[in-house]
Amino acid sequence: MAGELAPLARAFFAENPELSLQALGSGVHVPSLDLAPAGVPVTHLLAEHNTELARQYLTLNQLAFGGIGVPRWVLSDLYLLPGAIGLLRCPARLLKAPARARLLLADEELAIGAACYVAPSLTPGLFVGVSLFSFLPGRGAASWVKTLTLGMVRAKRLRGVAQWDNPAVRVHTRLGPMRLVGRVPGGHDYDERTFVYETDLRDEARVARAMARGEEQAPATRIPVTDLAALGSLLDRAEAGARLELVPPGQDAGHVLVRELHG
Repeated sequence: MAGELAPLARAFFAENPELSLQALGSGVHVPSLDLAPAGVPVTHLLAEHNTELARQYLTLNQLAFGGIGVPRWVLSDLYLLPGAIGLLRCPARLLKAPARARLLLADEELAIGAACYVAPSLTPGLFVGVSLFSFLPGRGAASWVKTLTLGMVRAKRLRGVAQWDNPAVRVHTRLGPMRLVGRVPGGHDYDERTFVYETDLRDEARVARAMARGEEQAPATRIPVTDLAALGSLLDRAEAGARLELVPPGQDAGHVLVRELHG
């Protein structure tokens, strides 16, 4: 996703010169990574020799997700060993106060400001969204760390899990429409309001338009995020083969924006 996204990425880092893109993962995977997604240089840090950075990531992940934050063995076995975590790092003074308090870093010490991990799957080119967080408010950091991480791992499609009422839906649609897939395999802690979606990343121009919020808006049906019966029916239909998607920006005033595709 270099050509179409490169000008937008340059603008983002020009506006945020204290941010840098890094990756943390096992050294064996370095040859498989694109270490210049959208033209942005990535510094890859070997997880085998950066245990303090891994501990910082673990602390922030658990702060972001509370009771469902990643356990340490999962971080080692299922994040760092098979893949790489995309990181936006910055001086600690830029972080939200809760993150600064948890990390106990001096103002100019380097901290993780935002991070994304997508897991490889059995299907070539398909990755699964696992973890996305940002402690850098008002910068669009979550959207960019997700986009650049997907470029780094050369993802063609992304499947992820989201909640209808979670503001992160607006972040996810920065990469384009979210096609509804169905319910989460095996269930979820927030099962009644959770769904699986897929984003197609193969059209670089479309991803770039969505990142710029320039995607042309088609008419959409508005469904309250609290109408779990209606939203559950959407998932039933999606699992039966209907082509349904959340269109950018995904949410508006307590509603999700749904479009059905025909033909």
